[in-house]
Amino acid sequence: MNFTAKEDYGLRAVLDLAVHDGSGPVQTREIASRQRIPEQFLEQLLAALRRAEVVRSTRGAGGGYALASSARQITVGHVLRALSGPLVPAELIVGDAAVQGIAEAAVVRGIWESLECAIRGVADGTSLQDLLDRRSEAAGDAGFMMHI
Repeated sequence: MNFTAKEDYGLRAVLDLAVHDGSGPVQTREIASRQRIPEQFLEQLLAALRRAEVVRSTRGAGGGYALASSARQITVGHVLRALSGPLVPAELIVGDAAVQGIAEAAVVRGIWESLECAIRGVADGTSLQDLLDRRSEAAGDAGFMMHI
């Protein structure tokens, strides 16, 4: 549950692909330039996302990356799990046999379960399309000013 630049960059890269969906494969250097992500690091992230079938790649002169599914079908949770695995480490939720019967351990495990449920609810309940919609709203709000 330690979110880092890896997850931030990965989400931004996938959102960038969603913004440019339909215009053909997008090259890594274009995403890196627009999002200010180190290109070598971005290549590693995109490779992990490709293995998880979040994005697809096309080789060759006109090659690059594109979403593997529609923006409505890809969730933030898909992206985060592709990059980092479970949203909350399973061992925190399952518990340890050594602490079986300890009331405090059971209570704390309940907190981990609640956190995992809340994070999963937001991550799996938010699609790339939702992020695209938020992006459009933010762009619309930035362009609209009321003068009194």
